[in-house]
Amino acid sequence: MLIPLVLLVSRGINSVMTCIKSEEIIFSIRLSLITSSISTLLCLIISLPSAYCLARLNKGYEKIASVLIFLPMSLPHLVSGIALLLFLGNSGAGRILSKLGIDFVFTKKGIVAAQVFVNMPFMIKILKTAVEDSGSKMEFISRTLGCSRFQSFIYVVIPQIKSSILSSAVIVWSRALGEFGAVIMLAGTTRMKTEVLPTAIFLNMSTGDLDIAIGTATILISISLLSMLLFEIIERKHSNY
Repeated sequence: MLIPLVLLVSRGINSVMTCIKSEEIIFSIRLSLITSSISTLLCLIISLPSAYCLARLNKGYEKIASVLIFLPMSLPHLVSGIALLLFLGNSGAGRILSKLGIDFVFTKKGIVAAQVFVNMPFMIKILKTAVEDSGSKMEFISRTLGCSRFQSFIYVVIPQIKSSILSSAVIVWSRALGEFGAVIMLAGTTRMKTEVLPTAIFLNMSTGDLDIAIGTATILISISLLSMLLFEIIERKHSNY
């Protein structure tokens, strides 16, 4: 399974320095890091309370809500991108947002929106499982001692699942960094404007600049590898407690 990746890296390693000296690739690395960090933060802010509510929901309603929330996970990312394009374009909510000066189509905001849409269900699923595994005993005790539901969530539930929060943030950040289908449908791939690492690979492959494309892919694999190592370290520390 690793042989294709090893072959790619062994061929691309010689082009990495050329990529790093390229203004275009540096732009795409910087934009990828910024957009994936913002989208991960937004995913975290929305996913934490959503996962908690979902985990504490009545089982009947929980199943219906889970199907609806996790539906984007089963869709091809290109389909998610088309859905976002319709919703945030001129025929959907995008028309109203555009009047307020907020445009998502073919902009950097579109990159963040696509990354959030694709990755948020994934983060909610991880955090929901963590909340369920943590149980409700400590939360119940805190409620009997006078804490409100919000205080219990902040001071009891979040500390109990902090390792899952960290590991989910790392894995979602890595997924956002490599997101292609939804991003290219909503934000396009304009050089030095909405060009992130995956779309930079696509652009250079399209123009026949194979060495730059393979070198950029090697950089992306290296970042993903570091992310996975960090994920494993967090998971190992958690399992030792």
